[in-house]
Amino acid sequence: MNSNYLKNILSNRNISIYRLSKISGIGDGRLNQIINNKTKSPQIQTVVKIAKALDLTNDEFAELCGYRKDDENEKNI
Repeated sequence: MNSNYLKNILSNRNISIYRLSKISGIGDGRLNQIINNKTKSPQIQTVVKIAKALDLTNDEFAELCGYRKDDENEKNI
């Protein structure tokens, strides 16, 4: 999970971890662990809850999961 991307989204949208906790149903302690890289690979259900709470687009969701937009342009070898 791209925690820096998540931090940027929260900052740009002026959403606190506490608020994200309330709208996602994920505990703020758990969100703190994810954001501070203490949890490297959260469960997909957790990532989906975060994405839904933030109303992310497909591209934003992919970026949150750690896929860069540039990756789609790479050639398959």
